[in-house]
Parts: sequence; structure tokens; C-alpha cells
Amino acid sequence: MSGSMGMGRQGTTGGMGQATTGAPNVTFDLVSVLFHALDGGSALQQYIQDAQQAGDNELVQFFQQISQQNRQRAQQAEQLLAQRLGGGQPSH
Repeated sequence: MSGSMGMGRQGTTGGMGQATTGAPNVTFDLVSVLFHALDGGSALQQYIQDAQQAGDNELVQFFQQISQQNRQRAQQAEQLLAQRLGGGQPSH
């Protein structure tokens, strides 16, 4: 059982990042988080418009909240990625 748990990480994003791109797994993971946070933005704008057209203010607020969280997630992932790649951060 413990063997299958260990393979789960290696068989998903973790193993694929370094093997496919040559980038360390954590770098690949951060890029993936950044991509998905930004990619979800366009879909959420459509969901917000749909909820507005339906007159469902509760869903409008819900989708806006998710959109805001995605923007924050993207900003944090971008900062962490820049730190790890040495871009824009002062050297020690």
C-alpha cells in the first residue's frame, strides 16, 4: 500500500516535470500553479457574466471571490518562481 502512495506523486506532475522539461519538479509545479490560476480567469469571467444575466447575485459574488483568489494565487506563485529562478530579486 505504501508503495502505491509513493508512486502517485512520481506518476503525476512530480515525475513529469523534470523528466519532460529538465526543470526541477518544484519549478514545474510552480509554473503549473501559475498557469492554472491565470487560465481559470477567462472562464470565471464568463461564469460571472452568466450569473449576472441570470440575476443570481450570490453566484456573481462566489465567482468573483474565486477570481480574486486565483489572482492572489498567481501573484504568489509568480513571486515564488522569481525568487527561485533569481529573477528580479536582490542577491545576497
